[in-house]
Amino acid sequence: MPPHIDPQSLWLILRVQNGFFAVPCHHVQSIMVLTDIVSIPNLPDYVRGIINHHGQVVHLIDMRIRLGIPSLNNEVSDFIEMMNAREQDHIDWVNTLNNCINEEKEFTLVTDPCRCKFGQWYYQFLPTVTDNELKSLLESFEKPHSDIHGSALKVKQFLFEGKKSEAINLIKEKRNYELPKMMDLFTKLKEFHKKHHREVTIILESAHRQFALIVDEVTTISCLLWDNWQSMDEVAGDVTAKYMSGIAEIPDSGLPVVVLDVTGLST
Repeated sequence: MPPHIDPQSLWLILRVQNGFFAVPCHHVQSIMVLTDIVSIPNLPDYVRGIINHHGQVVHLIDMRIRLGIPSLNNEVSDFIEMMNAREQDHIDWVNTLNNCINEEKEFTLVTDPCRCKFGQWYYQFLPTVTDNELKSLLESFEKPHSDIHGSALKVKQFLFEGKKSEAINLIKEKRNYELPKMMDLFTKLKEFHKKHHREVTIILESAHRQFALIVDEVTTISCLLWDNWQSMDEVAGDVTAKYMSGIAEIPDSGLPVVVLDVTGLST
């Protein structure tokens, strides 16, 4: 381990996407939610802007951007945009099926709920979910989504039997019940995603100067394990960042954690 580090010192463990980072607790001034950001031109792209913190101007460093990955805000916006598109897909799907009945045209859109764009995402993503609340919300999509797509085959059968009025009533039922239920679930899913993907700001102080890190989550306060310490030179050779000291381990989980050099971060 580095000679200047006390093995009993406490560290604030931060998560940025799928990676973990640690800063010494004695540098931490506060943890807060971002408000009233002022954009400043001609700063590095990873500096989101500035805020006023107890009378001090504090620069905001977006750790995702500094690491070369999309910001959490952009990631959330992309998810919301995707869900809006999948929601509209199903509105258009029901409208197209209704028009095909009225105009006596062949319906050519996807009837298998596993093959529409939402279904492809849904059945791939659902098995990876460990959060019980999110899993329950996602599982609520199963019946209305399958019922909507299944209506196309029932409509085809009704039309084959010359029962056009039954086909029209079936689509009216899907439009008045299953479709609004799906729209409500889409709204809840978007709200859940926004609620659980909020940026966290850590105010740090180094050399009597404050600055802030924007991260995905503060996970815990803990000592670190140093037995398998590796400096960044050992890990990455010439590809190193001046604000990274090396890699230690998080107790209990044994997960690697990048130890951040607070002085390097602030410059």
